[in-house]
Amino acid sequence: MTKFLVAYASKYRSTAEIAQRIGKTLRAFKNYEVDVQSVDAVQKVSSYDVIVIGSAVYMGQWQAEAANFLEEHERELTERITWLFSSGPTGEGNPQEILKGWTFPNALQPLVDRIKPHGITLFHGKVDPDQMNFLERVITKSVNARTGDFRDWDMIDNWALKIAKMV
Repeated sequence: MTKFLVAYASKYRSTAEIAQRIGKTLRAFKNYEVDVQSVDAVQKVSSYDVIVIGSAVYMGQWQAEAANFLEEHERELTERITWLFSSGPTGEGNPQEILKGWTFPNALQPLVDRIKPHGITLFHGKVDPDQMNFLERVITKSVNARTGDFRDWDMIDNWALKIAKMV
C-alpha cells in the first residue's frame, strides 16, 4: 500500500479544494491510501511514501505556513517522492504565460533545489472579492487581477493522474 499525503496552505479554500480534488483522483487507484490536510495539521511526514504540497500564491509568494512546512520537513522530503503545486493566477490562458514565466517563488528555489521534487506545476486560481477585506480588494483592483473561478479541473485531474502513474 502506497501512502500519499496531499498537504496545502489555502487562505480562502480555493487551494484546499484543489488539494481535495488531487486526493480524490489518487484515491481512485486501489493500492493508494491518501490523506489530504492543511500543512498546519500535519504531524509528521515520515509515514508517507509520496508527498504532494501546494500553496496559494499572493504577490509571487507561497503562504508562510507552506514555506515553513518545506523548511521544517526538508530532510524527509528529500527522502520521499515529492511534488509541488501553486495556485494563483486568474484569467484565461496558460498560467505561466499570465505570470510571465513564473513557476515558483524565487525565495524558495534554493530549498526546492535541495528537495528535488519530481515535478512542480502552477494552476489557475480563484479570486472572490466577497471573501476579501478592503485592502485585498484595493490591491486586486490595482494590479488588474481578474476575479472569478479560473481553476482548470481537467488540468488538475491530469496532473494527479500523472503522479499516480509515475509512482
